[in-house]
Amino acid sequence: MKRNQVVWTVAFLFLFLWMFTSVAFAYGYGRAKSTTFKIGYYNPKDAKGGLMLGINMSGSADEMVDLGFSLDVFHRSYQKDSEVAKSVSSGGVVERQMQRNLDFSTTAIPLMGTITVKFSSTMPFTYFMTGGLGYALMWNKETNYDLDVSDKRFYHGFTWRVGGGAMYRLGSRSYLLGEVFYNDAHLKRNQGETPNGLPVWTEVNMSGLGFCIGIRVGGY
Repeated sequence: MKRNQVVWTVAFLFLFLWMFTSVAFAYGYGRAKSTTFKIGYYNPKDAKGGLMLGINMSGSADEMVDLGFSLDVFHRSYQKDSEVAKSVSSGGVVERQMQRNLDFSTTAIPLMGTITVKFSSTMPFTYFMTGGLGYALMWNKETNYDLDVSDKRFYHGFTWRVGGGAMYRLGSRSYLLGEVFYNDAHLKRNQGETPNGLPVWTEVNMSGLGFCIGIRVGGY
């Protein structure tokens, strides 16, 4: 399992470097380039919703179409604590002794090639639709202190995204944007075969809806 995790992580990094180099080349020769920083909330089906941060780098094919890549980080953590003792000092300060019973975290990193189509704008707004296709890695860690059990899991798989929103012009080359998106991702681990040769795997459905706001700098 650890070996597979290393292999997929290295392949993911090579994909990232290839996309970065391709967009950097487009930056050098394209007519316009832009960078978008985003923060939002994502609610996947088989995991609790959480914070998502992202960056998109793109070059403009023309005044309507941008091509580029995006790198996002989704993170969700949860801790369950309980009170085991409480005391009150002579000065009236309440002091509680706490213990942690459960601790878990989930981190997913999708990397996608993206296309953004901008429509005729009604100043100062510009409306757009976006799509993406790529690959995602996910790490999950759970620790149950009551049962003295700890487990780490690694998942990976293809992912795609569609979304749309609007940009509000702030300056000559800067925009404030809002976007709603749907992300589809069925991430797997423990892939193998039954004694009869049937393929089997363990899967987490990370598909779901999300929204984000952000700042776009550059481009048309």
